[in-house]
Amino acid sequence: MSYRFLLVDVFTETPFGGNQLAVFPDATDIPDALLQTIARELNFTETTFVYPCTSDTLARLRIFTPEAEVPFAGHPVVGTAFALEHEGRLRDCSSDVVLELEGGDCPVHLNRGDDGRLLRAVMTQQKPVFLGESHRTDIVAEALGIDVADIAITGLPCEVVSTGLPVHMVPVGSLEAMRRIQIHPDKLTQLSNAIGFGDLFVFTFDTVDPTATVHCRMFAPSFGIPEDPATGSANGCLGAYLVRNRAVPMSRLIRIESEQGIEMGRPSRLSIEIETAGQRIVAVRVGGAAVVVGEGTLLA
Repeated sequence: MSYRFLLVDVFTETPFGGNQLAVFPDATDIPDALLQTIARELNFTETTFVYPCTSDTLARLRIFTPEAEVPFAGHPVVGTAFALEHEGRLRDCSSDVVLELEGGDCPVHLNRGDDGRLLRAVMTQQKPVFLGESHRTDIVAEALGIDVADIAITGLPCEVVSTGLPVHMVPVGSLEAMRRIQIHPDKLTQLSNAIGFGDLFVFTFDTVDPTATVHCRMFAPSFGIPEDPATGSANGCLGAYLVRNRAVPMSRLIRIESEQGIEMGRPSRLSIEIETAGQRIVAVRVGGAAVVVGEGTLLA
């Protein structure tokens, strides 16, 4: 059998930047037993398999990392929207579509230019759940190979947040500290055993691009991802975390620009919107551009 796929670079306007994604636009004939094997073979941070919708949605998606299926992820949703646009399957769609994920339906807003070209896809994530602060900053620092002071200087907590997928937020005081990060797998295992979460999303307000709000790095070895160049789900969690901890100027609609992947040579840009009502976060949105860079056929 042969199965066609597209290669998409996500959260970038430039080919060979952003986060790589493989999209199988018609996975109907692929045996379930092959899905994880294919994702491991391609070895991108995530691979998506697209199926006909089973409800009032545009399509159903299954998302796999090299090690596991995940119920929700950011760059696969944005990248798959651009892949479906490339396939001509969004031609008759309005500015808003819904993709069906294992973790629930995900609304996606399609931002088009005057010429009708898709410029950005913006996903609405689940309302945030704050799962608790971590008081083991010593283990967190050791896992990252940095000093505890690099975290403590921010005055912000290490905290686990979910907008569909739990992520451990770690604030760091400088770009210099971000560049010193060297992951120690044994300490990550110790951290996971201590608090139940070993994957770390590290950020600082010290940025490379002066137009960015935050500079980020994501480490998810439990999903087979040593480092991720652009993480849509985690950036949604970050936006909610920053608002909850009053770390950004407050308003009804808060916009945050995130840079990621620079240390990996795959610069990425993600736009975060947090909508509030009083003291409550009522909407979390993450969006960006993507580029289809190729297509191929897998023989299996």
